[in-house]
Amino acid sequence: MDLFPSPHEYFRNHPGRPRKRLGQHFLAQPKTAEKIVEAAAVKPHDVVVEVGPGLGALTAHLVGRCARLHLVELDRDLVAFLAQRLASLGERVRLHAQDVLLFDWDHCVEEAGRPLVVVGNLPYNISSPLIFRLLENRRRIDRGVFMVQREVGERLTAGPGTKDYGVLSVLLSLYASVESLFTVGPKQFYPPPKVDSLVVRFSFLDREPDVDLEDVRRVVNAVFQKRRKTLANGLKGAVPMGGEALRRAILRAGLDPQDRPERIPPASFVDLVRALKSESP
Repeated sequence: MDLFPSPHEYFRNHPGRPRKRLGQHFLAQPKTAEKIVEAAAVKPHDVVVEVGPGLGALTAHLVGRCARLHLVELDRDLVAFLAQRLASLGERVRLHAQDVLLFDWDHCVEEAGRPLVVVGNLPYNISSPLIFRLLENRRRIDRGVFMVQREVGERLTAGPGTKDYGVLSVLLSLYASVESLFTVGPKQFYPPPKVDSLVVRFSFLDREPDVDLEDVRRVVNAVFQKRRKTLANGLKGAVPMGGEALRRAILRAGLDPQDRPERIPPASFVDLVRALKSESP
């Protein structure tokens, strides 16, 4: 659709400039935008949520491909711009002027009657919090494609024993299938960021661990906050039990209390959560 100007054109004709506090870097390459949308494999019956549509680089390729498109944008100037550009499309496109971390996924799914597809060029400053939010709402979401800072993207797909392996790696591998698609260089954005970006695709698994997500997250957070310490030392004070009970729980999970967290595979963290619960007073 020819509804949306390039970032250079927009800022030439409108007051203001990209807001650093919102982490704004606008994709200026239409072919890359189209490639991202194609990776989401949007079908005519899908309901899509686009995170941070900005000046509509992805929106231009989403409109017309899905049953309904929800745009979640925080920048008040961009909301006004999008509202004016999209007015002729009626109820097919709905604009939400809010922080996506506060978005009502429940209401959106109830209205759609099906799990959602989520896409977005994510502002670097909300990538990790948003991914945790999506995990919390995983039963409402079918799949998603995101462009994130390369460093974040590498953490999403990292395996045990690598420097990028951490909390996001563990949790996503337990609840989703995640793959790295392609890199996007700084010159494709306005203004150009100082780092590369990475496009990743994920779909949430039908079968998931029989433990509570928050319990897993609590344990994984505790040990990776002290990733240089042993497993036993990392959990000390983070779980309500004495040293001997903690040691028994770790051994029951088939782990060594002297292990480092970056060497422990995701499934073993699930075993550890179960073992800790069995030893809890």
